[in-house]
Amino acid sequence: MKKDRTKSIALKTAALVLTVFMIAGLMGCIGKKVQTGDVDQNATVNDLNIRGTITFTVTDDLSEADEMAPRNIISAFTSKYPGTTVLFQKGSRSSFATRISSGDIGDVFWVDPIDCTEYQKTHNALMPLDSYLKPLNIDLGDVFTGALECGKVEGRLYMAPRAIAEQILIYNATILESAGIDFDNSYAYSWEDFKDVCKRVTVIENGKVMRSGASLKIWWEPVWPMFFQGFGGEWINNIEHKVSIASSNEVMQGINEIVTGVQEGWLFPEDISGQINAISYGFGDGTDNMAYVCFKTFNGMSWLFTYGRQYDNLKIDWDMCPFPAFPNHNVSTGATGYVVYNRTANPDTAAAFALFFLTTEGQMAYQGQTGGNVPVLKSLAEEDFWKGAGTEWTDKNYAALVSYPDETRPCNTVLFAPVEIADIFSNENMTSAFVRIINGVADAQTVFNQMEKKANEKWQTLYN
Repeated sequence: MKKDRTKSIALKTAALVLTVFMIAGLMGCIGKKVQTGDVDQNATVNDLNIRGTITFTVTDDLSEADEMAPRNIISAFTSKYPGTTVLFQKGSRSSFATRISSGDIGDVFWVDPIDCTEYQKTHNALMPLDSYLKPLNIDLGDVFTGALECGKVEGRLYMAPRAIAEQILIYNATILESAGIDFDNSYAYSWEDFKDVCKRVTVIENGKVMRSGASLKIWWEPVWPMFFQGFGGEWINNIEHKVSIASSNEVMQGINEIVTGVQEGWLFPEDISGQINAISYGFGDGTDNMAYVCFKTFNGMSWLFTYGRQYDNLKIDWDMCPFPAFPNHNVSTGATGYVVYNRTANPDTAAAFALFFLTTEGQMAYQGQTGGNVPVLKSLAEEDFWKGAGTEWTDKNYAALVSYPDETRPCNTVLFAPVEIADIFSNENMTSAFVRIINGVADAQTVFNQMEKKANEKWQTLYN
């Protein structure tokens, strides 16, 4: 009997060990140390073990021409740190979560802010980069605030942003000229002055909007938070775990600016106009409306390439300008970048390479090539090396892309609140909210009171 009990215990132990190893195998952890990113703050760059080989994984949607930017920063990094090798590989973004679990994602890989949060909170897959900042002499004060905050999870830096993507406007200069408006794109118009310009160029015939002043994605997370915060309101407080929308006069003022603008016809609700039956339009969305709207919102260099070519094909004179300045000035900012896998066998080299994107050398190597974007460093904002790289548009107002060194704010709700709260304000839910209000199904106060109540109830359950 004792022998049977011993055998039973042995079998259970073996089964437990096997289960542990299976789980470890699925997580790509067998034989791989979990790197904490802890580095002695008295260390210098010479004390770090920056040598050996790492793998750099980018998304496979890069064209061969766009590969020039990441390949050039690899060359700059390996020149700065002799004895290092960076292997370049491409992969489908949709496969990254699986590759994290299997352990073959590479040492440094691409993320956006939402993925960064997900991979850290759900997968525990990322190595924090904070401790490397001082030894590598990284000056975070030179990084655009909005982009930098996009790389943080619960206050710690995990993603080194590669570029900044402020919300700006691209505009139809032909419309402004035809309306006799001498428009100055060198500065941000106040919100009231911007509305005035939009109203002056809007054309409504027989109740149908034939031309609109501005075409904004009012449902989109980078856009509506600027209105929520633009008049002095604080719609989300992640310290007190509280959402204030309908209960804040200032937040509701921003919402009413959106709704009123659409109802008056000078603000076109881009991408959702087909769901709005209260207003009739004489033009469509996307490229179909470029000749019929004056200002369109966008961000980042890749959008510029797409929109600019569309305007050129339509023979429309165009340029860029800063997003208008709200009374409480804030500009939504996005950023994608690179993180370090916390099972890397070469943490110092991986961290040094990821943070190389926050150095002057790294940014100049990356942003001056085809596939580059807008520099993430304030000190490079007025430099010419990145402006119009790979295009014929060297005379455009690229300063608009870096208009606000001190007013940029990250645009993703998930950076401030649990995903359960962020989901309540998803693009789909915000679309539904604005469509219902503009169509007269429900008033703004009621709709956003319901969303506020739902969010606060959810937050209470998460922390009780």
